[in-house]
Formats: sequence, structure tokens, C-alpha cells
Amino acid sequence: MRIYLPEVKERRGEALQYRFQGKNRDYLEESAAGDNDFTLTLSVRSSDDKIMVSGRFEAGITVNCSRCLRPFRQQIDSEIDEIFTVSPLPDKKSSPEDLAEETANQLTVRGDYLYLDEYIRQLFIISQVYNPLCQPDCRGLCPGCGTDLNESTCSCVDEAGIDLRLLKLKEFQPDR
Repeated sequence: MRIYLPEVKERRGEALQYRFQGKNRDYLEESAAGDNDFTLTLSVRSSDDKIMVSGRFEAGITVNCSRCLRPFRQQIDSEIDEIFTVSPLPDKKSSPEDLAEETANQLTVRGDYLYLDEYIRQLFIISQVYNPLCQPDCRGLCPGCGTDLNESTCSCVDEAGIDLRLLKLKEFQPDR
């Protein structure tokens, strides 16, 4: 995915609207991508040697719950607000993939196109929740037998299952 910069520079200061849609599998591993799509809506304008990009990134990804380990679909909704610096033209040996990686890592643009592929891949990574939960009140797995406590209860949860290092805390009575 790319944006043709001479068109943006020609309309100095005026925002141009772009909408990109694609498949998650082009940017993620198959286990996370599933059969989901993403949408990237951008407003792009130029000012001197800067390209200002703002917009919204929306995607659905498949992740595993951090408590019960069941896969579920998580919605990503992320705001974008970046400023790319226009650099001198690259040498003739630079491939679009090299330019896309440089754009994403250094927020620089060379040549006539703003390549977004690596930037989109990084958006997928940084937009994910660190400890995703399938539901806010997910009870997780039993530490003793591994039973999914959302589906059933187990009989192994008793005082014997308490970590011995923490057993003394049961005696703790705060001052009243």
C-alpha cells in the first residue's frame, strides 16, 4: 500500500483522504490473522519537507485469552497521528520493501511514494492488548488441575493448593 506524494505536495496544506482495506494475513501470522480484514483511513497533507498523516486503524485479530487460553476475536481501534520527513531521493538499488521498512522505522520518506506496508505491520503489533481477556470476568484455569473455571468447577482448590510462601498472610489482621 502506498501514497503518491507529488499529488499530496501539489495540494500544499490541503488534506487528501485515503482508505485502504486489506487482509490481516498479509501482515500477521496465520494464527492471529484468521480470516479477518483491516481498514486504514488516512488524511494526508504536506508542509515544506513534512508529510502529516492522521487517521484511524481498525482490525479484528484472533488472540488467546491470557487467563483461560481460549482463542477469541479482539477488535483493534487505533488513532494515527504521524509526521514523516521527506529525505533526498534514494539510490536506484532501493526496493519498495527497503523503503517501506525505512519509512516505518525512521518516519522518513524518499522518492515519490509513501510505502505503508511495514508501518501497517507495526500498527498490528503495537495496537494489541498486552494481556487480552475473552471477557472481563474470565476466571481462567485452575492452577492445580488446569480445569477451565468458566465452564466448570474443580475439587482440587483447597488450602493445600495455597502456595506455602503465602500461607502466613492468612493470619494477617490489619489494625482496627
